[in-house]
Amino acid sequence: MKLKVPYNIKKTLFKVLPMALLMGTAFSSCKPDPEPWREVVIDWDWHDNLGWAPPKSMIKEHTDDKTVKTVFINLTSDNSTGHTPRNFHNARDSLQTRINIDPNKVRGMGTIYVNDDNGAQLPDPMDWDNCGMALVDSLWFTANGWKVTRWQPPHSK
Repeated sequence: MKLKVPYNIKKTLFKVLPMALLMGTAFSSCKPDPEPWREVVIDWDWHDNLGWAPPKSMIKEHTDDKTVKTVFINLTSDNSTGHTPRNFHNARDSLQTRINIDPNKVRGMGTIYVNDDNGAQLPDPMDWDNCGMALVDSLWFTANGWKVTRWQPPHSK
């Protein structure tokens, strides 16, 4: 014996369609809104009152901001040729603590000019007697966003 069930597609659509639209709206609203982001550049000089690195509080303030994608520590000094490997190594130690605040956000930028005679390949990062940078520190600065180059004195005419 066959049982016939009356079926009306129009009535079914009117019942199901609003539910489907409601579910579609609910799923599309679950996507996060795109967040605006920005980059922050903190200008800093070896010789200004910020010392070997900008204050941690300044960097933390920006890294805690959800709209900030990257915080650049921008070295603006045009001449650091008188520094010894130990000076650069101390600066590296200070800057590493700033990068550690949020390694995914904090990067270096700018150019470090080292002594034109010794360059950035000296062997001992604790050397006080020579001007220049140790190779290990040069590699660290470069890996973290800074450019390291020998200072070229201006050509006299």
